[in-house]
Amino acid sequence: MIPLIIDTDVALGVHHEGRPRDIDDGFAIVEAINSDAIDLLAVTTVFGNGPLSEVDRVAREIIDLKGVAVPVHSGAAVAMDPGEADTTPNAAVTAMAEILASRRAHIAAIGPLTNMGLLVGQFPQVLGNIDSVIIVAGRSRDRRFHLGDKGPVRDFNFENDVAATRLLLESGVRLVLAGFELTSQVAVTEADLETIAASSSPTARYFYDNSLAWCRHWTSTFPADTGFHPWDSAAISWLKHPDYFVSEDRGWRIRHNSEDKVDWLETDPNFSGSRVTFCTGFATDGARRFVEDVVTSVY
Repeated sequence: MIPLIIDTDVALGVHHEGRPRDIDDGFAIVEAINSDAIDLLAVTTVFGNGPLSEVDRVAREIIDLKGVAVPVHSGAAVAMDPGEADTTPNAAVTAMAEILASRRAHIAAIGPLTNMGLLVGQFPQVLGNIDSVIIVAGRSRDRRFHLGDKGPVRDFNFENDVAATRLLLESGVRLVLAGFELTSQVAVTEADLETIAASSSPTARYFYDNSLAWCRHWTSTFPADTGFHPWDSAAISWLKHPDYFVSEDRGWRIRHNSEDKVDWLETDPNFSGSRVTFCTGFATDGARRFVEDVVTSVY
């Protein structure tokens, strides 16, 4: 089995800042729990799609619904500041370090990367036991993110903590970037949610009831899309089925885009320096199988 820690800003069913929030972390967590290929060692939480208190609540609700003995550890409530790596570790970072002190594991870092930056700064001695970190962030060089005629949209996880992302990128840990360019190619539709609802399990009902508002919010905001994008499920799918994906070895850089007034995490095969694996798309039939796995894993 694949040993895995999920670091998440799960917000399934949360309403924050006047709208429903992203639900895809929840689908990633339940897929990992239900997979015979994955040994889920812990779930750690971070601010992002909702306040940390709400993220903690939802993470624990999902674990309780599944009735599994997976610990949930609360992490960073705000982004790093330059001196934060020298402060007392939060519970999430301490838990990750304790696991990695005694065994190897992968980390699906599917929220802002604050906990990961703190882990790099506070526990560098355990980094050698990280097999890979899969993050939902990054872009191809000069690539702006649009959905139909709407955009540019944010590289959310990266932009929420640029400093922490830089620490992780510079750490030497093997990184896989499965971001917007990959998962914007697929969607989970309202019809897929109805398929989930047809199951008799309490987990399926919980996911349907807490997903519908986000799906409808997304398709009304981005009419070119047929459903919401399961961004974070790509991190789980990469571990289980790397054959679903097309990827490329690339260098990276962080630069300020003055036109959009934000920093960009860009990748390109011709950039010098350390390398990352960047997921560009799906292999033959990979997109269909990926979405099918997301939908059928909710039970």
